[in-house]
Amino acid sequence: MSRPCSDADAVTCRHLLVPLDETDASMATVIGAIELARIAGARITFAYTPLLATVPRDHMSRGRELLGKAESVARSQGVPCASAGAPGGGVEAAIVAAAREAGCDLVFIGKARTRPLVQAVLAAGIPVFAMPDPAAMTPAPAVRGIRDEHRALSAILRAWLDMLMAANDQRATADVSVMRGMIRFIETFPVARQHPRKQACLYGRLRRRTARADAELDELERQHERDAQWVGALAEAVERFATGGPLAELLDRVDQYAQFVWALMGREEGVILPAAQRYLTDADWDKLNAAYCTANTGTAPGGHEDRPFDTLLAYLAGLPDADCVARICAQAESESTRVT
Repeated sequence: MSRPCSDADAVTCRHLLVPLDETDASMATVIGAIELARIAGARITFAYTPLLATVPRDHMSRGRELLGKAESVARSQGVPCASAGAPGGGVEAAIVAAAREAGCDLVFIGKARTRPLVQAVLAAGIPVFAMPDPAAMTPAPAVRGIRDEHRALSAILRAWLDMLMAANDQRATADVSVMRGMIRFIETFPVARQHPRKQACLYGRLRRRTARADAELDELERQHERDAQWVGALAEAVERFATGGPLAELLDRVDQYAQFVWALMGREEGVILPAAQRYLTDADWDKLNAAYCTANTGTAPGGHEDRPFDTLLAYLAGLPDADCVARICAQAESESTRVT
């Protein structure tokens, strides 16, 4: 829905404000806004304006994650973009203020937003494009599996950043044993298991169906190699901190890694998964879903003497997406039991 201001003859579309929230529909909003911007030759300013009540420890880093993902998708599609912190106050007032501050001529509203919000922005004299609400579709098991892997790693990174920022603000220390567990998680799952499975199952099938995603797939495979290199750098940074190294150095290194990972995730969620949904056949999806269903058969951790992630899971308890981390850790225990 787009309407002109009362004193305008037509709606212009040169600079979009795109409010993002923590719901699952957020990436669909990003993709829709980028499509409109490409058609109109417009640029985008993304703003984090949360809908849900988030845990204070998780709030700031959640916004940075969403904005980092959105910017990576826009840039991969050649759309100029930036991010802005939304001013305080209610959601409606924050969106209006962010649009005015950034000089946007249109607010792109995702389907998760309410009609009163659309009306409030229109009442402020700012045109609105509201995404239609299509029939709900249940994502394929492979898509759910990839998104769960992303949620789990994001939960780790947000918790790590929040731990270090809290230690920095309060002039306290950070738990080295928890951080070692975080590194082991990254090494065990994204680097050793999830990246190779995506490249073999998803990337390979997509390459066989179309060449249009080849450049993006090539770049993501390079990023997977860099991810493996990051593990050693992070481990070294933690051990330097454990022997008296500066907290600021470790915080900077983890922050750089989080931005790297969120950009990688954004391109997978905003470019590769939509391409897969467009080009892969039903037979391709049967193979993909079978691969992810086989990999995701773990249950809650328990019953084993070697439980390397217990300290990490205890630290994450109660934080958003901690359940995803627990499920993925359980897969390792389940697979280890089957092997032994």
